[in-house]
Amino acid sequence: MESNSIIIGLIILAVIALPIIAIQMSQSFKKKKAKNEFIVEAKTNNVHISDVDFWGTYYAIAMDSSENKLVYSKKTEDETVWITADLSQVTECYIHKTDRTVKNLTTNKTETDRIDLVLRTKGQKDYVLEFYNIDVNFEMTEEKTLLAKWQERIKSQLATAKVAA
Repeated sequence: MESNSIIIGLIILAVIALPIIAIQMSQSFKKKKAKNEFIVEAKTNNVHISDVDFWGTYYAIAMDSSENKLVYSKKTEDETVWITADLSQVTECYIHKTDRTVKNLTTNKTETDRIDLVLRTKGQKDYVLEFYNIDVNFEMTEEKTLLAKWQERIKSQLATAKVAA
């Protein structure tokens, strides 16, 4: 009787664990593929990335300090965004957050819909780099930390370029 219980327990464990393992392996494969595609695309565009970050399954950002360029990628099933920003044309770097208020009977709650890093340029179209979008990633994880890091990194690069000029 005990062996039947053990077998049933193992079957139940397998039924629960196998889909979770399969999902994690699939996400890991997608992330690895996205990283490799980003690096290949950067090389194709003659960008020599030195500092790079990947987050979620879809996002990547990197700096080419020698060419004073920033590259950003967002690749989902629906869209592919590739931005190469010439930092010599950037005058300002700031974080833009889009929130909405959710009301219920007793309280108002503010939820973040989207967070972008905006690069204002000299007379050209501004670069809007999406770091978080609730429609893409349900949960915010490391986006705020990366936003602060990259805002500081870009501001530092802009200051270095001004001193050199």
